[in-house]
Amino acid sequence: MKYQSLLAASSAIFLTIVPSLGAVIHNESIHGDLSGIFGTPTLLNLTLGENTIIAQMGNNGGTGATLAGRDADYFTVTLEPNETLVSITVDAFTFGPNNPGVSFAGYIAAAAFAGQEEEDIGGSAFFNASSGNILDDFTGGSTPLGQGTYSFWFQETSNNVVNYQLTFNVIPEPSSALLTAGGILFCLVSRRKK
Repeated sequence: MKYQSLLAASSAIFLTIVPSLGAVIHNESIHGDLSGIFGTPTLLNLTLGENTIIAQMGNNGGTGATLAGRDADYFTVTLEPNETLVSITVDAFTFGPNNPGVSFAGYIAAAAFAGQEEEDIGGSAFFNASSGNILDDFTGGSTPLGQGTYSFWFQETSNNVVNYQLTFNVIPEPSSALLTAGGILFCLVSRRKK
């Protein structure tokens, strides 16, 4: 019986500290085009674990941001209390007909962008297939992001279409995960002494 309790507690600690495998939270080919309007971004729901977005931007006749006919993608996410965004990983970056080199991305700690000027973004990054984690670029190295609402803007400004895939990795806030694990261990030790 005590081994079952130990196994159950170990599983609970693991599930508390290590996020779930995650899921695709938006795929434009299934869920439709992300908003191309900076003032009304698409609302996406993040959960603990890996949250993947699959989208397309560029010269595909979509709704534009700074250039007519250039599809830009705007979306907003909210991190709940005790959630932390630790990375935004570029999983895929394919293009046609030519290699644009890099594409633009920006973010702001707000529910929407007020405009498309430099003062309207909190941070920006240029990214491509080899970028890896771009969250550090957005925040100037002050990652991770904690509780709050954040909007993101992805755009290709060349005469190319870019298909991209991003993964937002959300984990429990370290203090809450450790507190839960500590409580479970305390209960185990208390039961063992009886």
